[in-house]
Amino acid sequence: MSDQRVYLDDIYASKECQGSVFRAVVMMAHEARFINKQAGQGYIQLTKKPTTIAMYKFKEGKLSLNDKASNDVSDAVVDEVVDTAPVAPEQMEQVSADADAAFGV
Repeated sequence: MSDQRVYLDDIYASKECQGSVFRAVVMMAHEARFINKQAGQGYIQLTKKPTTIAMYKFKEGKLSLNDKASNDVSDAVVDEVVDTAPVAPEQMEQVSADADAAFGV
């Protein structure tokens, strides 16, 4: 096998990307962008292309993918928003007037 390519066998063997080609590409793309940014800012001197370096790191198992948290909102955040959201009925007229004034109505 060539040293400059990532084969499906490499992806399927990687537990970090869980056998997903999409995850593998995303992992390598994030790393290549990071390397390119570091080189652009002068922190590192490149001897190879960022994508090649990212592929080597993937094959060596040095890359991981941090999953973003789901869109689930915790109860603490919901309680905080609910506590601050309501406007008292006696203040509603003033809030409406302030909103009308802000929009020039």
